[in-house]
Amino acid sequence: MENKPKLTVSGYRGIWGDTLNHEIVENYTKSFIKFVKENINNNPTILIGRDGRESGPEIKDTIIKTFQKTNVNFIDGDILPTPTVLFAVKKHKYDGAIIITASHNPREYNGLKFITNKALFTDESEVEKIKENYIKIEGENIASGSLAQVDGPSREIFQQKNIRANRSNILAEDFNFPKEHADLIIKNIDVEAIRAKKWSVAVDMINASACVLDPYLFEALGVELVALNDIPNGIFGHKPEPLRENLGDIGKLVKEKNCNLGFAHDPDADRLVIINEKGEVIFEEYTLAIGVEAIMSRSENKDKSVVINMSTSQMNKDITEKYGGKCFRTKVGEANVVGGIIEHDAIIGGEGGGGIIYPTINMARDSFVSLALILELLAKRNQTVSELIETLPKYEMLKDKVPVVGSLGEMYKKMKDHFTDCETNELDGLRLDFSDNSWIHLRPSNTEPIIRLYGEAKTKEKIQNLFEETKKVIL
Repeated sequence: MENKPKLTVSGYRGIWGDTLNHEIVENYTKSFIKFVKENINNNPTILIGRDGRESGPEIKDTIIKTFQKTNVNFIDGDILPTPTVLFAVKKHKYDGAIIITASHNPREYNGLKFITNKALFTDESEVEKIKENYIKIEGENIASGSLAQVDGPSREIFQQKNIRANRSNILAEDFNFPKEHADLIIKNIDVEAIRAKKWSVAVDMINASACVLDPYLFEALGVELVALNDIPNGIFGHKPEPLRENLGDIGKLVKEKNCNLGFAHDPDADRLVIINEKGEVIFEEYTLAIGVEAIMSRSENKDKSVVINMSTSQMNKDITEKYGGKCFRTKVGEANVVGGIIEHDAIIGGEGGGGIIYPTINMARDSFVSLALILELLAKRNQTVSELIETLPKYEMLKDKVPVVGSLGEMYKKMKDHFTDCETNELDGLRLDFSDNSWIHLRPSNTEPIIRLYGEAKTKEKIQNLFEETKKVIL
């Protein structure tokens, strides 16, 4: 099998034992070590975390053995949410981190994400350096006739509490990253307003990384936690992407236990979906919109900036401008949104798939921050989820995909020639904005010959008509 470096700003993902194996893990680990030593610290300390998938311990063991062979100091955090890893790198001033996660991909997948000492995901230029290192390392292995060889998983697992390691390059220290992360969130919300409600909230942790933090957070919030899929064994209770069709069980639990509301995490806990008091799954775009409302409505945040991507709901722009702020859009991708937050000194940002980025806590999507901000706003306004959503701007969103016909340039030209009563933006594909706040975004896929269509309008009929008209123009 030819293993080309397919790393992107979103990391590397593959099926364990097939497109992801010991050799690929070792080579990427060595590539990241070389990057860190050349660009950050020649004697680094690197944190390891994983999202709880079944293949995680075996992959982690390969990473640990690679660190040992290259004499790199490391901390084994074992199961940690992705935002908790970034939080820990920032708080403890580590030189980087490797996260073992495939996010919302199916159970058989796993992957690697790389974090710099700035507690940020590697950006495009940094990814290119790691890929160059990978190619060199792979070439050296082939030239020497010694492909990466790593033994099976070690029986000795060093976890996050009270580490006392005999090996010199596993740093011995006491820490509890999930609790530290939860404590910082609590310091930055109106916890007393939430405690006063004495709520009961159901949470689907999908038997993954959220299991290690939610209990701390809910105890501090004074909220009864009604847990579903709360054993971090990586055996997901349903398909891991937090979509309406996958979340029937948490909706039933909210109703059966008479909970005030519910939430669902994805495996690495960077996306959050809301379930209302009726057990209904709320469209994922509302997570960020409620977060923006929660932050911008604080008196000290008037006139601040918000950053979202090209495909995220217009709700966020409307809410931001209601409070005198400015809303900026970036290319799709968490790293791009983070770059925009830094550029515009934004108070909050995120992507419409259920991911809030609140820089005060983390420069990454953080489902625990999302959860706390949503509870805070509901408590302060004494509203149910349904009542709160009724106060937000109303839009209908559609998503679809079409084949690429001819060249992308030709398709974009057809759109611009046909739709003349709009503003165009080609930062990330082609986006058309109309005067009534409806919009269409055409974005080519990086992995297959299709264009993804995103769009939004005030009515379902309007956006359906726009989609039909778009397809007639480009197909």
